[in-house]
Amino acid sequence: MSYSTFTKAVKSTIDFYALQLAVSKGLPFIDLASERFSTDVLESDQPAVCWEFASISEDPMDPLWLVMFDIGVMTALDPSQYESLDYVSMFIDTFKAGKSFIVCDYSLAPDEENLPVEAGSLFIVSSGVTPQQADRVSGLRFVTVTARASRKV
Repeated sequence: MSYSTFTKAVKSTIDFYALQLAVSKGLPFIDLASERFSTDVLESDQPAVCWEFASISEDPMDPLWLVMFDIGVMTALDPSQYESLDYVSMFIDTFKAGKSFIVCDYSLAPDEENLPVEAGSLFIVSSGVTPQQADRVSGLRFVTVTARASRKV
């Protein structure tokens, strides 16, 4: 499996689990690296789950990898940030240190002939809340997650 194939599998795995969180709460989902999300989501009063893939690198060498990403919530009309802290707790519970996930390439639409294939595993090393980014009414609060990935050989 090539560097780009494994990187895509790791990213799509995080996409998959982050999207499941958003769907479970009935919230829009935004990959901040994508230009495909609607500006309606940004202008809405409804909270939205946001995430961005920060980095992935062989560490110390393939098949061992270091992965970092941010997952958070964008809120509107939440000046005390109580609503965002409820979501932050959900993210920390989902991506807390010690949890592991099977890495698969979920980027292809699954069907009977195209089931996701296991590419490795992702083990969460740490997760912590980052400072609030706010304008006193709405805000964006992230949990930064550090993980170790192992590519299946």
